[in-house]
Amino acid sequence: MKFAFVTPRYGADLSTGVEHACRLIAEHVCERHDVDVLTTCSRDHRTWKNEYSEGSDRVRGVLVRRFGVSQVPDHIGFDTLSQRLQTSPHSRADELEWVRLHGPWSPGLIEYLKRANRSYDVLVFFGLCHPLTVHGVDIAPERSVLFPYLQLQPALRFGIWPDVTRSVRGLGFFSEAERRLLHSYLGVRHACEEVVGIGVDPPPQQAYPRHQQDPNDSITDDEEHGTEDESDAPDYLDGRGIPFKRRHRLYGRFALYGGRVESDNGCEEMLEYFDTFAAAENEATLVLMGVKMMKVPEERYVRLAGVIPDRERMTAYEAADVTIAPASDDLLAQPLLESLAVGTPVLASARNAAAVEHCRRAGAGLYYRNREEFVGALTLLTSNAQLREKLGGNGRTYIRSHHRWDGVLGRFDRLISRARPR
Repeated sequence: MKFAFVTPRYGADLSTGVEHACRLIAEHVCERHDVDVLTTCSRDHRTWKNEYSEGSDRVRGVLVRRFGVSQVPDHIGFDTLSQRLQTSPHSRADELEWVRLHGPWSPGLIEYLKRANRSYDVLVFFGLCHPLTVHGVDIAPERSVLFPYLQLQPALRFGIWPDVTRSVRGLGFFSEAERRLLHSYLGVRHACEEVVGIGVDPPPQQAYPRHQQDPNDSITDDEEHGTEDESDAPDYLDGRGIPFKRRHRLYGRFALYGGRVESDNGCEEMLEYFDTFAAAENEATLVLMGVKMMKVPEERYVRLAGVIPDRERMTAYEAADVTIAPASDDLLAQPLLESLAVGTPVLASARNAAAVEHCRRAGAGLYYRNREEFVGALTLLTSNAQLREKLGGNGRTYIRSHHRWDGVLGRFDRLISRARPR
């Protein structure tokens, strides 16, 4: 089969949101089918500036066709219109104007779809609210599948969204919570729905020898001349994730956050709550693994690990005692799933329905609504090794049963086979 995946942005450097999900699915589907990704030349959703070259390219084996964005964002106009639409009666034309201002608008991509849509068996759209989806599904709704990536926000009240979601042949979701939002908030129950999810392939469990040395770690003179006594090695070198612990000189229990460190994804709240936790726990450590986009407190308990290659991320999760997932709007919850895959329990924000769903179904994590619950749950997880082991085992079982890539691709194929016109 030949697919067209339509997404507003696409790139190996995009690690969150629906564009990230599109890339992960495209890279796996292209191993068995032909996949063209139709996207814009933009990298930053705040500016929609054309940063990539227009034309075709291959990104990790996937053919990517990029088209230019033709309009500069009008943030003031968009905010003004959003406020008016949320507080006053309005027309469908007003909502379509909101979609246009939301961006990105790429006439070249829409024209290509009109011209070449019959060369694809199925058009798969990622993201509901941007104009590429709203105007793209109108071209061939009978061969279109949509992953709406629904999030509870004021704009979800617009009357245009039920029409768009009903017009396509099939709907795919990344969590059961997202599908419930479609049913309860939009009042739409589609005849062809599938919770496809996102995949995580757990690494093989391995026993690290004591003092396993990462190539980038320095070697002491004693180690180089073989004079260090293995029996005298500190306790922190026992157990899991030794390469990560050695590289970052982590000597005790620690919590890990993996993702962009920015104020609008729960990190600011997490740091405030962890400060309260650290006040009572002298040996508390919080490791931040990701791009730093905000000012981080200069406290003894905060450690910056920076951006880590994909192949080392799982080792980092394995080394941690608990992973914190503070984002309230991360439908993919990939860091949470990666942590469960290696048997590390999670502490997630209760505002993230998808994360709470994983914690409950897996029996592999706790969640918090406020500072008291955060401190209490983190204290319990870091102090009770037996509980961590139990939750970790549950997490591994959950990932093997529901979130391996072969299972995700099976559900994707089932969605496509049901939605594809006969």
